[in-house]
Amino acid sequence: MTSKRISSLIGNKIPLMENLLREIPQISKILEKFKGRYPADLVKRVAREITERYREEILSGRRKEVIGIYRDVEEELKRRTATSLKRVINATGVVINTNLGRAPLGEDTLEFIMRIAGGYSNLEYDLEEGKRGSRNAHVEGILCDLTGAESSLVVNNNAGAVYLVLNTLAKGREVVISRGELVEIGGSFRIPDIMESAGSILREVGTTNRTRLTDYERSINENTALLMKVHRSNFYMEGFTEEVEPEDLVNLATQNGLITYYDLGSGLMVDLRKMGINSREHTFQEVLGLGFDVVSGSGDKLLGSTQAGIILGKRDLIDRIKKNPMARALRIDKLTLAGLLHTLTLYTEGRYEDIPVISMITASEGKLKKRAGRIRRRLKGVEGIKAEIVKDLSRPGGGSLPEVSLPTYCLLVECEGMSPEGIARALREAD
Repeated sequence: MTSKRISSLIGNKIPLMENLLREIPQISKILEKFKGRYPADLVKRVAREITERYREEILSGRRKEVIGIYRDVEEELKRRTATSLKRVINATGVVINTNLGRAPLGEDTLEFIMRIAGGYSNLEYDLEEGKRGSRNAHVEGILCDLTGAESSLVVNNNAGAVYLVLNTLAKGREVVISRGELVEIGGSFRIPDIMESAGSILREVGTTNRTRLTDYERSINENTALLMKVHRSNFYMEGFTEEVEPEDLVNLATQNGLITYYDLGSGLMVDLRKMGINSREHTFQEVLGLGFDVVSGSGDKLLGSTQAGIILGKRDLIDRIKKNPMARALRIDKLTLAGLLHTLTLYTEGRYEDIPVISMITASEGKLKKRAGRIRRRLKGVEGIKAEIVKDLSRPGGGSLPEVSLPTYCLLVECEGMSPEGIARALREAD
């Protein structure tokens, strides 16, 4: 192409560019358009960014029209003023879904939290004595009544509970634990790492798949502080395996004057076997009944409440843990405490149906099939959509009951002209 021809093309484009640039509205016009709907400073900032982007695209030849600039400004304003934390529908088949916030709370529990959050409360005030009190006192009595523990302490999460127990009872000393229980759970949380952070010394015994009582016996020395057992959380082992029964570990510790600690993890408060779930999971009550000195678990897994680390056990040991300076740094906040307290009250009253996690895990196949049918009927007649009910399996999730599969009913959905990935994306991006 000749230089004369190139010059001619550029010359023809310049008037087009100039016309498009003149069509870009002034910032003042955009401000007037959205006056009263969004903060003026935000509108001004977004308007400048969008108009500058339009100019650059026009000058580079990537934009041929200015129509839609107000729409682009509004979409950006909506995006910036919307909260990133949103309510979603859990269609994953995992009840306690960590990525989706773990345990949902029931209506009565939410109402109680709102009552406490909407005003002042006696969080750390003893109404009877008329003086400063302890926030832990609100749940200590009810936890001891439910589990049979002598004393308890609640902190912000179970990782904090594990740290606090080990830092208090085994700092600078050895903690004996089976290699098969050196687990890693979500968020790269590893038991060996938390033990190191707490200042205790890890003493591994046995092998990944087989640990015997004699392995523990041989490891005990003058620097041993406690024998620890850890819930395996999100996996289980079958086949050529062997592990020490909890009661045998307690007997060995008693003979050697050592502390026993069980990190129960999932925080189970009721025997699910009585509710039709074939589970190996231990409850707080069972483990304490076996004689463990200290037990910890989560509040927002199988317990079905707010995120919390629950520490239960012998009074003298819990008293020591309470005095650890880190107990204040890891303490539970008032809204979390309110949710936990109300959930524990539901357990006391036997209102398990009002605890969503327990209600969902124990839901009958008939109830689930009817629910799937209701949703299918709502989709019936929608053009381009086919839906049929299929039997499937779901999971408790949250690192709980890894060996349990829950029979359920699902909707198999097909949308005309859309791939499964496209359907999933459309659902995620919807309000």
